[in-house]
Amino acid sequence: MTRHNKKRNSGLLYEFLLRSISRALVEQDDTRAQKAKDLLTKYFSSGNELHKEYRLINALVNVSVGDPQLSQAVLEEARRAAIKFDRDSLRKEKSDLIREINHFFGPNVVYNESVENYKEYASAGSLIKYWRDEKSLDIATVTKYEKVILERLALPVQQKEEIEADPNVDNLVVNVARQKLEKKYENALSSKQKEILNEYAFSNDASAFHQKMLALCDEVCVMLEKYSSSSDSKTQEKASLVTEKIREMKKIEVSDIFVSRIMEVASLRDELLAGEIK
Repeated sequence: MTRHNKKRNSGLLYEFLLRSISRALVEQDDTRAQKAKDLLTKYFSSGNELHKEYRLINALVNVSVGDPQLSQAVLEEARRAAIKFDRDSLRKEKSDLIREINHFFGPNVVYNESVENYKEYASAGSLIKYWRDEKSLDIATVTKYEKVILERLALPVQQKEEIEADPNVDNLVVNVARQKLEKKYENALSSKQKEILNEYAFSNDASAFHQKMLALCDEVCVMLEKYSSSSDSKTQEKASLVTEKIREMKKIEVSDIFVSRIMEVASLRDELLAGEIK
């Protein structure tokens, strides 16, 4: 039985680069953030074999259908889809991407980024290679990997992720501060933050992206106003200061700094929605 190679798992490669962007934004390393963004755009654009395989793995790892029978049907469809790729092109695209990552970032830095669903990504990637006769697995291992994927697919469709609260800090203030952002990025990105990074990486229209992010800012300002209206005067004052900072986003053009601050706004939105701000 061969060992799983995370460097050739398209799902993990995508997640590693996504987290590299977020880490670089936190560290204000514009060059590193731009390079990771360029690699995502180059290798995961629609039409590439790497993009096709990533979408297949992503469907197995991040899509919930809420029904065991339907989950089995999805797995069977994935099995059929896995053998339809242009294997030579896929192999070359992965090798070229790995070569560029190693050349710019070093041989190990990007691949050490923490991915929350690593086990599921590894299971899905191994199964796809097995289905294509590129990996030798015993029946017990195949059954174990399929069980991992089937259990994930069978989760309730709208199951919400729990966000861990930090009782030792003032959430309303820290959520718009870099210290809280760094802590969150070391562990996992919320679905909203991942959505923002995806759009930033692949958007060809900076103006449209800017307007969409400002709409997010307006949404959070309204949420803050509603939240603070039933709070004490001290909290209302804090909320007012945060709202003022968010509205200043209109003056900033699309850049790594802009996206870094938008990620903070998205983090605040998540906690407001979860009712975790005290």
